[in-house]
Amino acid sequence: MKKVNLTYIIDDDKIFIFVLKKLLGKNESFDQVLDFKNGEEVLKILSDKNNILPSIILLDINMPVIDGWQFLEQIEKLPNKNKLNIFIMSSSIDANDIEKSKSFSTVKDFISKPINNEKLNKLIENI
Repeated sequence: MKKVNLTYIIDDDKIFIFVLKKLLGKNESFDQVLDFKNGEEVLKILSDKNNILPSIILLDINMPVIDGWQFLEQIEKLPNKNKLNIFIMSSSIDANDIEKSKSFSTVKDFISKPINNEKLNKLIENI
């Protein structure tokens, strides 16, 4: 099974982050996991060429400050965007959201919440 060195979770739901980090901790494929409450912090990190890029970014759509769509629009402008593997995690089942996610080159898949181990293993296969 592949190893995921660094994972970013971008979500403002503290309970979801807690549960997801526990699930990732039990999955032997995931090493370091960092969480962020909005995409603005992550954009600053990813814009700095000296920072190590995460193997995977797990992104929520609905967040304060900068939502998932705004985050993706900014990511598309980065020179290193092709090295990113972004997975949208959302409770939305709106077909428009799923279709919109396909318009971003950095989005590898749209995963409906709740997240389970089976979905995580499928996610790893996609990188």
